[in-house]
Amino acid sequence: MPARALPRKHPLFVTAVTAATVLTLGALGACSLEEPTTEKARTGKAGSSSSEGKQSGPSADRKKQQKNGGDSGPRAAGESALYADKGLKVTVSAPEPFTPSAYAAGHKSGQQAHKLRVTLENTGDTKIDTVLVTVGARQGEDGETTAGIFDGETVGSGFTGKLLPGKRATATYGFDAPRGAGTLDIEVSVNDFETEPAQWSLKL
Repeated sequence: MPARALPRKHPLFVTAVTAATVLTLGALGACSLEEPTTEKARTGKAGSSSSEGKQSGPSADRKKQQKNGGDSGPRAAGESALYADKGLKVTVSAPEPFTPSAYAAGHKSGQQAHKLRVTLENTGDTKIDTVLVTVGARQGEDGETTAGIFDGETVGSGFTGKLLPGKRATATYGFDAPRGAGTLDIEVSVNDFETEPAQWSLKL
């Protein structure tokens, strides 16, 4: 019985598939995530920051970092990350020590618990889904990851629902750090495949 010849793929079909693949990869490569810029904390009459806590502003090189639109350096407490294209402003307050309740989860004995507020402001003209927003933390010079503390509905519950244009939403988060730790690094991610996460370096 003679062997059957395998069907040949049409060259135009192969070319079309290859071209489509290249165009898709090129489009993915061309799409860059939006880097946030920084808005300084508002100051009071005496020139001190109106944000809570003892945090001072970051280095004087901040203006140089912002010339190209993005800001790779961490922000200080009270400063905001601005996403102009997204229409979103994110602000992180200075951390405060607190004592978790007996029903709190995530707090380790011997560690100092700190809480901070994260505020989202919709500066655009469309709703923003806040459910996927995550807040992570690292502490100390080695940047050790610290788990979040969940204490009832007041600490660690996160954001829910959609944020209307012109509105704000605030959630309180809690994190452990060894007693005597000097810094707490915070990263806020919108997780929308459109924006880069924003970072803060907070003094404890």
